[in-house]
Amino acid sequence: MSISESLETALNDQIGIEFESSYNYLSMAAYFEVNSWDGFANWMHMQSDEEREHAMKFYHYLLDRGRDVVLPAIQAPTVEFDSVLSVFEASLKQEQHATSTINRLYKLALESDDYATVSFLKWFIDEQVEEEKTVSGMIDKLKRAGDNPETLLLLDQVAAARKPDSGN
Repeated sequence: MSISESLETALNDQIGIEFESSYNYLSMAAYFEVNSWDGFANWMHMQSDEEREHAMKFYHYLLDRGRDVVLPAIQAPTVEFDSVLSVFEASLKQEQHATSTINRLYKLALESDDYATVSFLKWFIDEQVEEEKTVSGMIDKLKRAGDNPETLLLLDQVAAARKPDSGN
C-alpha cells in the first residue's frame, strides 16, 4: 500500500518542523555561547543535531516509500532570550509542538490504514516522551536554582557532560 497524498504532505511538513526545530536549537546554542554558557550551548547543539537527524529520518522514509520529498520553508528562529530558564522553557514548548504534530501524523496514518507509517512513527512517539522529560527536568532544576550563580554554573557543567543519545 502506498502513502496517501494527505499523509505524504503531512510527512513533508514534519520534515520542515524538524528542520525548524534544529534551527531554533542552533539559535539557542548561539545565545548561550555569546553569554559564556558553554555547557548549555553544548546541550542545544546536541538538540539541534538530533532534530536534524529526525528530519532526515522523515526524508529517507518518504524516499524509501517511493514518495516525493518537498522541503517546506522554515521560519527564522528567535535570537533574543531573557534568561537560561526562558531558553529551556522555549525548548519545552517546541518539543510539545513536535509531540502534537507527531501525534496527528500517527492518527492520520491509522486513519489511512498505513501500518508501515504507523510503525515508523512509533519511534518518534517514544522519543518525544523522552525529549519532554529531559527538558522538563532541566527546567525544574533551573527553577530551583533561581538566580544563584553558583548553582547555575553547576547546571551548566551538568549540561556540558550530556552525551548524544545513541538511539537517534
